[in-house]
Amino acid sequence: MGSNATEEQNAAAFDLPDQGDVPRLARRGLNWMVLMMACRYVISAGSSVMLVRFISPYDYGLMGMVGTLTALVQAFSDFGLSWATVQRQHLTREEIDFLWAINAGFGFLLMVLCVAVSPLLARFYGQPELVKLGIGCSIALFLSAVAAQPTALMRRQMRLGRFAVSGLVALVAASVVSILMAVRGYGYWALVAQTLVSQAVTVALVFPMSGYMPRLPRRLVPVGSILAFGGFNMAFGIVTYISRNLDNVLIGKYWGAGDLGYYTRAYFLMQLPGMLAIGIYSNVVVPSMSSMRQSEGGMQKAYILWLRRIALTICPIAAGMAGASSEAVGVLYGHRWLPVVPILLWLSIAGVLQPVHNTAAWIYIAAERGRGMLNMGIVVAITSVASFVIGLPQGPVGVARAYAIMNTLIACPILAMAHRESGMSIGRSLRGCMPIVGCAAAMGIVVGLASRTGNAMGIEIHMRLVAEVVIGVLAYALFLRVGARSSYDEVMSYRPWRPAPAT
Repeated sequence: MGSNATEEQNAAAFDLPDQGDVPRLARRGLNWMVLMMACRYVISAGSSVMLVRFISPYDYGLMGMVGTLTALVQAFSDFGLSWATVQRQHLTREEIDFLWAINAGFGFLLMVLCVAVSPLLARFYGQPELVKLGIGCSIALFLSAVAAQPTALMRRQMRLGRFAVSGLVALVAASVVSILMAVRGYGYWALVAQTLVSQAVTVALVFPMSGYMPRLPRRLVPVGSILAFGGFNMAFGIVTYISRNLDNVLIGKYWGAGDLGYYTRAYFLMQLPGMLAIGIYSNVVVPSMSSMRQSEGGMQKAYILWLRRIALTICPIAAGMAGASSEAVGVLYGHRWLPVVPILLWLSIAGVLQPVHNTAAWIYIAAERGRGMLNMGIVVAITSVASFVIGLPQGPVGVARAYAIMNTLIACPILAMAHRESGMSIGRSLRGCMPIVGCAAAMGIVVGLASRTGNAMGIEIHMRLVAEVVIGVLAYALFLRVGARSSYDEVMSYRPWRPAPAT
């Protein structure tokens, strides 16, 4: 009897939050996530600015090549079980232990597979260094799989302060080590160390911070429905890999490591804000939407709230980056990286709407519609591959341009698919976010005009960038006040640490 009671307490320790606690936890989580996003952006961008001074485009290209393998293996690494853990209504302690064992065992097998396949990767690209790089990066895949379940449990319970601290400590440690190694002339090994140190520190922190210490399962546990949902998640990860990495494969194969290095640095600058925001907001949004799933209209209400916040914070950054691409590259990366400029311009145009349609995955996960999410992923993969093939003859710039056009065209249809699957209204969601997107796009045009004017006047590049940032912020605020007044008022009244209202 005592043993059963202990098991129930252990399981209850990892339950989803009660609906009544969700607003308070969501607000507290948002505060932590905004702080985390700002810190991660500054640290990631700052370390990248330091690293490009000591690491060549060729070395970045080699890491981009090995990344085409590790990103594919990463799609398999947690068997799609992390989000299954986050959104599941009820989980027992035995189920959690069983899922952790699956993750760890599968991660070890994938590490071995990555080591075995590395010589084939080197032969495909004609780069012998990829054998050593593949072996080094494969260890990070295993560490990531080991940490998957405790990380998912922190997200499930919206313990996002602990989640934020563990992520920031890992990022700082990885950045310091990689910069020290780059300064000492280790080249691409500094980038390998960055990945390994980040994952090793994460593993060391997430177990004590989550309150979960794994134990080997004592018996087989019926987790078929969880594995089925995880299987759809994993399949979605595979098709997402195709849509996000085939461009690297094609550019590396047909244009070489140098051009791939330019492309990956442009992609890093473009996707960093959106990647951080989607990844960070997801840790608040998916548990919130999952907890509100039983409330009529509650899930869409939660979704629109967070969709508007994504549009408010990330779309203007992408639009501003497009307008100020020349100054951003010149100041952050330096003269030898100027071929990045036209690539960054087109990728940033794609990035204006990309954070919005990426939120479709939130709907599928919260509504537990794994098959629908896979179908969406297939559509995105097909259109992305088509754009890569169309643009490839014109090199990295052609790929970026074709992707930007295609990505813009599919944004609304992708959101419509997710809304139809979940029974939500696409009209309500678009009315909530599109005025904000329009304001961001208008601001990007203003920044672009300021860039051209400043360049024609011969203003020094650092001064131009500062002026464009100021002009962009003022223009965005003005456009919001005129075209999206409710969003403007929300930004002006936001107080990060104000207590959440009673519910």
